[in-house]
Amino acid sequence: MRSVLWPPRSKIIFTEEMKENLREPIGELVTGRDHDEVTLRLKRMIEGIKPPIVIAVGDYISSKLYQHNVKVEIYIIDGKIERIEKPVDLVFLENIVESINEPGTISPSSARILHELIHSPEAWPIILKIDGEEDLLALSAILSSPDNSVVVYGQPKKGAVLVRVDEPIRRKMINIIQKVQNYY
Repeated sequence: MRSVLWPPRSKIIFTEEMKENLREPIGELVTGRDHDEVTLRLKRMIEGIKPPIVIAVGDYISSKLYQHNVKVEIYIIDGKIERIEKPVDLVFLENIVESINEPGTISPSSARILHELIHSPEAWPIILKIDGEEDLLALSAILSSPDNSVVVYGQPKKGAVLVRVDEPIRRKMINIIQKVQNYY
């Protein structure tokens, strides 16, 4: 299942400028009066899409999706909310895989593990617990997921972002990564 380009064979290090550019939503920004309304909107959208896999990136969004019974196959968490140690009660699953992903990077090992989990439905549902920072693994999830999959991540102080994976969005992610240290 490994392509020539993904998962990467070396660490991808994002500059501050690149990270700033990624603060713009990659997919559809879902907003609402409160977190519960946003989560319920996400649930309806996901149910309408009927994706082969749903991946939640971030502790808070993972816990909200779980609380509202949204079917998620892979939760990617790091034990922090907005960079502050705030372990969210995510003991709902016993199936946990751990990996190290330094802040501001995509490590080859985390990308490979995530890629393997995405293509191992017998392991679902599962938590990928990151020592470091999980945010940029949303790009990895998009690049590794089959068409029509959904990747959801929080957009601090705005809502949540729902990315419906297809070839154009994958090309957009590759273009972003190609700008990082002339990666490819």
